[in-house]
Amino acid sequence: MIRRGVCAAIVVCALVAATSLVAAAPAVAAPNGTQPGNQDDDTQVVITGRVVVAQQEAVGDVAILNGDARINGSVDGSVFALNGDVTVRGSVKDDVIAVNGRVIVEGGARVGGDVTSREKARISPGATVGGDVKSVSRRFALGQVGIVAAILLWLAVIVSTLVFGLLLLLIAPRAADAFADAGRTAVGASIGLGIAAAVGLPFVGLVLLATVLGLPLGAIVLLALGFAYTLGYVASAYFLGRLILRPPSNRLLAYLVGWAILSVAGLIPVLNVIVLIAATVYGLGMIVVALFRARSGPREPAPGDTGRTEPATAS
Repeated sequence: MIRRGVCAAIVVCALVAATSLVAAAPAVAAPNGTQPGNQDDDTQVVITGRVVVAQQEAVGDVAILNGDARINGSVDGSVFALNGDVTVRGSVKDDVIAVNGRVIVEGGARVGGDVTSREKARISPGATVGGDVKSVSRRFALGQVGIVAAILLWLAVIVSTLVFGLLLLLIAPRAADAFADAGRTAVGASIGLGIAAAVGLPFVGLVLLATVLGLPLGAIVLLALGFAYTLGYVASAYFLGRLILRPPSNRLLAYLVGWAILSVAGLIPVLNVIVLIAATVYGLGMIVVALFRARSGPREPAPGDTGRTEPATAS
């Protein structure tokens, strides 16, 4: 029973480790550094770095998410910067917006529309602004948006892990016990194997993805990483609860105790990241140890393992 439950849970875990790297690939490829305007391009769009429209150059619209924009030439549209300053030395036909920065319009420059800036806009003498000069007064800014996003993410994590853990205990309670037993009796192995699994699974998935024959398997491994990491986190929550509520205490109650402790830790900045990584890695290690034990047969009880007693034999 234990072997079958552990194997089922581990197969699920093995599917989990490389989605994060795949998702991170576009970010690595995002442009960085100075990006000059191009007369052949109607619109300049940059993720991070800097946009420069040089003198004698004309472009359509300019948009940059993270970085500064310098308009020395002509923009036949609007300029938008989400997190950075906008300096206009040439001309902009429509609006200039700096959501989380400052708009600077130097002498001799022209803006045909409105100027909207979070920090007080600097309009030099001799500059022309055809519309109004406004400020982003509601700092709906990134502070409030970030706080709301963090709260929603925290709620999503605690709810999903709660449901996931309860399902694990309902479907494979003996496997959960095997995970917790591995974490209690094989601390060093759980740490080492957990680190190896957390780092190795994404690496293996990417290597397989780079080969023609291994492409399908690599994709499966990468797509299953989130599930495996969640399983490791849930296993750690149950292990923590079992340290506090030893058998024969109710499994669900023990899991709820461990889950509550990790969830509260998730509210503390910096500590929440450390706890999340440590719980996930250690949980993966416990799962791997439990899998090896299931393959090699029942474990001999340790001398201090009072939770396991040999059945009495009739004399």
